[in-house]
Amino acid sequence: MGRAFKAPKKTDKEQWNKVNSLWGAGYRFINHEGWRAVVPYPERLTEVAAFIRDNPDHPFRVKV
Repeated sequence: MGRAFKAPKKTDKEQWNKVNSLWGAGYRFINHEGWRAVVPYPERLTEVAAFIRDNPDHPFRVKV
C-alpha cells in the first residue's frame, strides 16, 4: 500500500471501496512530503472515477 497508508475504520465501506478502486488502478499511498504540487487523492468514492480519468500520469501511480 505504501508507508503513508492509513486504514479507514473497518465499518467505513465507502472509504474502503475508494482505497480499493485507487489501488486497483495503480495508485499507491506514498508520503506526500516534498510533493507539494501533486494532485491530492479524492475524498469521496464518487470522485474516484474522474480522478483516475484526469490523472493518468500521477506520480504516485504505477502502471498495472
